[in-house]
Amino acid sequence: MAWQRRPEADIRARGALALLALALCSPGAGSQALEWYSAVVGLEYVDPQTNQTVWSVSESGRFGDNSPKEAAQGLVGAPAGDPEGCAPDARFFVPGGRGAAPWVALVARGGCTFKDKVLVAARRNASAVVVYNEETYGNVTAPMSHAGTGNIVVIMISYPKGREILDLVQKGIAVKMTIGIGTRHMQEFISGQSVVFVAIAFITMMIISLAWLIFYYIQRFLYTGSQFGSQGHRKETKKVIGQLPLHTVKHGEKGIDIDAENCAVCIENFKVKDVIRILPCKHIFHRICIDPWLLDHRTCPMCKLDVIKALGYWNPRMDRNCPLQNLPLSASLLGI
Repeated sequence: MAWQRRPEADIRARGALALLALALCSPGAGSQALEWYSAVVGLEYVDPQTNQTVWSVSESGRFGDNSPKEAAQGLVGAPAGDPEGCAPDARFFVPGGRGAAPWVALVARGGCTFKDKVLVAARRNASAVVVYNEETYGNVTAPMSHAGTGNIVVIMISYPKGREILDLVQKGIAVKMTIGIGTRHMQEFISGQSVVFVAIAFITMMIISLAWLIFYYIQRFLYTGSQFGSQGHRKETKKVIGQLPLHTVKHGEKGIDIDAENCAVCIENFKVKDVIRILPCKHIFHRICIDPWLLDHRTCPMCKLDVIKALGYWNPRMDRNCPLQNLPLSASLLGI
C-alpha cells in the first residue's frame, strides 16, 4: 500500500542530511586545518625625558605561515623614506646599532608582497622582520604567506603597536625587541571548492527528498480514493446480499437433513436454530459464513453462480474489462 512508503522516504531524507553533515565536517572533503602561532613581543628602551628604562611584554604578534617558530631579538630598524620596505635598495635606520649587532626590520604592510619585504630586509642581514598591519584593520593581525624566504623569523603586529614602535625609532630612540613563541592555534576552514560541492549536494538531496515527498502524497491520495470507492461498493453489495432469504433451521424440517447436510464454507453440519442463507441456486450456507464470502467473491462457493447478477443487478465495477468499472453499484442499479 502507498502509505507504507513513508518510512523509506524518511530514511532517504535522513541519509541526505547525514551525507551533507559528513561533507561539511569531514576534513577529507575539501576542508583544511590551519595551524598558526601567536608571537610574544617584548620591548625595551630608555625614555629620554625621564632617563628610565621602559619594558613591555605582550602576546600581540602572529608568526608568518612560512616563518620558523623560533625566538629572535635585536634593535629595531625602519626603512628610510619608504615605510613599506619594498625597494630593492632600501636602507634601514637602526638607532643605537653598531657593526654586525642583530637587528629587526620594522616595515608597513602593502606596496608589495610579504615575500619581497622579507627578502629586502634579509639582504640587509636582518635577524627578523616585523610587519605592522594597515590602519583600517585596527588591532587585528592577519595570516602571511611568504614562501621562499628561508629561515628568517617573520611576524605581524597590529597597526597601533607598529606605529608606537615606529615613532620611537624615528625619534632616534634605540628600541630592543624580543620575539618569543606564543600560543598554538588551530582553525578549521572550508575551501571554495568544498563550499560549491556542499551547495550542489544540498540542492540535489533536497530535490530528491521533494520528489519522494510528492510521490508519497500522490500514492496516498490514490490509495485513499480507492479505499473510499471500495468501501462504498461493499456497502452497496451488502444491501443486495441482504435481499437473499434467511431461514432458521428447525427440528424435523422437511428439505434439510441436519444430520447429513453441512455448510460448504465452514464444513460444519447444520444445527437446530442455525440461521442459514438460501442462494438463488438453492444452495444453503450459514449466514455468518456466506455473507463475508459473497462480499469478497459474489459467487456461490459450490456452483460458482454469480449471485449478484442472479438477483437482477449488474455492476460494471465487477467486470475487469469494462471501461465503466469505476461506477459505483448504485449507478448500476439506476441503469447508468
